[in-house]
Amino acid sequence: MFYCGNEGDIWSFYHNSGFITKTLAKRWGALVVFAEHRYFGQSMPFGKDSMKKGNNQYLTVDNTLMDYVELIKTLKVSYGAEGKAVIAFGGSYGGMLAAWMRMKHPHVI
Repeated sequence: MFYCGNEGDIWSFYHNSGFITKTLAKRWGALVVFAEHRYFGQSMPFGKDSMKKGNNQYLTVDNTLMDYVELIKTLKVSYGAEGKAVIAFGGSYGGMLAAWMRMKHPHVI
């Protein structure tokens, strides 16, 4: 189960997702991954200067989706889960990212 992080620190989203982490993950024996969106929380590619002009050019939906695709691929190899399904979820903007992941990268989600 893959949480598509959105506009904030990933921990606040994690702490509000008990149904996923405590109920569904246990029921399905699932690994739950919370991916932090680039340029939010601690995922600042240029540190304190990340939002300065020129440094924020990489803050795009397509780049974020590719971050998630690469993370999922890496995790599948690391956990020997290449043949396992991935369910993406999120709320608000993160929910849209989950839907776009399914639309643009159906071979991953």
